[in-house]
Amino acid sequence: MMKSLLKIAAILLLAGFPLAAQDKAVEESLLDVNRKIIAEIADHSEQMDNLRYLTDIIGPRLTGTAALQRANEWTAERFRAYGLANVHLEAWSIAHSWKRGSARARVVSPTLQPLAAEAAGWSPDTAGTVRGRLVYVSAKKAEDLEPLRGKLRDTIVITTEPTARQRVEERLVQPREPRPEPDFDALRRFAAERDAFFKDEGVLGVLRDSDKSYGLFQMSTAGREFKPAPLPTAYLSPESYDLLWRLLQNEKDVVLELNLEGNEFSESPVEVYNTVAELPGSEKTDEVVILGAHLDSWDLATGATDNGTGVTAVLEAARALVKLGVRPKRTIRFVFFTGEEQGLHGSREYVEAHKDELEKLSAVLVHDSGTGRVETLALQGNPQAYDVVREAMAPFRQLIGMKELTLQSSRGSDHHSFNRRGVPGFFCSLERANYGQTHHSQADTFDKVVRDDVVNGAQVLAVFAYNIAQLDSLLPRRPAEPAQ
Repeated sequence: MMKSLLKIAAILLLAGFPLAAQDKAVEESLLDVNRKIIAEIADHSEQMDNLRYLTDIIGPRLTGTAALQRANEWTAERFRAYGLANVHLEAWSIAHSWKRGSARARVVSPTLQPLAAEAAGWSPDTAGTVRGRLVYVSAKKAEDLEPLRGKLRDTIVITTEPTARQRVEERLVQPREPRPEPDFDALRRFAAERDAFFKDEGVLGVLRDSDKSYGLFQMSTAGREFKPAPLPTAYLSPESYDLLWRLLQNEKDVVLELNLEGNEFSESPVEVYNTVAELPGSEKTDEVVILGAHLDSWDLATGATDNGTGVTAVLEAARALVKLGVRPKRTIRFVFFTGEEQGLHGSREYVEAHKDELEKLSAVLVHDSGTGRVETLALQGNPQAYDVVREAMAPFRQLIGMKELTLQSSRGSDHHSFNRRGVPGFFCSLERANYGQTHHSQADTFDKVVRDDVVNGAQVLAVFAYNIAQLDSLLPRRPAEPAQ
């Protein structure tokens, strides 16, 4: 009996050697590919050339414009030149495109002072130059509006106190304080109720504060679902908004003039596109890892940090993987979403169009926070995937010194459209690199981008896609969120 047990033990021991050797070989192979990806992107990156063309030549890429369609076509051409497969544009439509006109505003009482203004996205014109008393409405819920009924006719309204300003150089060095994410859905619902109330009460226009410094505008949309906003709406520079607030605090009546004109809406719906390309898998071709970024931008500048950096990082990741001739088990898909700036519309449309394929999506990683280095990957409150992703990225993290992964969650970019449907959607958490100043402003230009940082972003994307595509199984799922 003892001899038999020794024989069985020997057989089991010998059987374990090939498995251990195989595991070690797989680990070394993954590490080798990661090294090659890092070196290829470091030594031969085409990101800055691509970014310069996207920003300086194609320029602003507002959703629904000819420039954005040109960017769709150009990115498709780049994918084809790099040797990607299944390159195509996927169409969806918006209710109206919008083109910016001119904006003028000034204080006419108790002093005469000009104000720096720009129309918010999808704002209609005023009825010529309108004049009205400035009123601060502090309402935070629908019932707070009732005491104002009958008191707002022919007024111009602000609804927020000024943002606390910081000097630009301070923003570069001050650490970010963690803040709970607001309930954006509730905020949007109340904003719609408030705007309807203002319109019924005869408000002439709404002015917004820019969360910037030194004359920079913060740009966002006033209309919803690509429809004209209920009221003429404009952003003021931080200096102009602060002036209005001081006047309201110290003077009896403040009277303004506002003129928005030349804002144009398309008469009918407009077709827009997402750009898609693939590196086909070698074994499980119907299972997919997605790398994404949004191609659209606001129109005050050329969208370099929001989100030309993400777009060119995805392009570079695709180029490097094809150049190295790697054959991942699963298909890696590269997607440039549009309509992100108006509410993640392109990714929402993509998820709906591909709803029958969602169970085959292993993961989605989005790059959309500017020019800083990737500090870590934010797994969006997906604890069930944490250990698997951590192990898959361990070789790469050791090579470049990336921080420990985090479960940090945000809903501000296209990964959220996938998370809502139960697909593991992740986000590149970047050093801010003054992103709060440049994004959505006239300062979002090519000169703000740091080459080494965007090279790092492409390396992270390429390695993540390859390593996750090589896993034995799809990443663990979590329940889809309730429909909003």
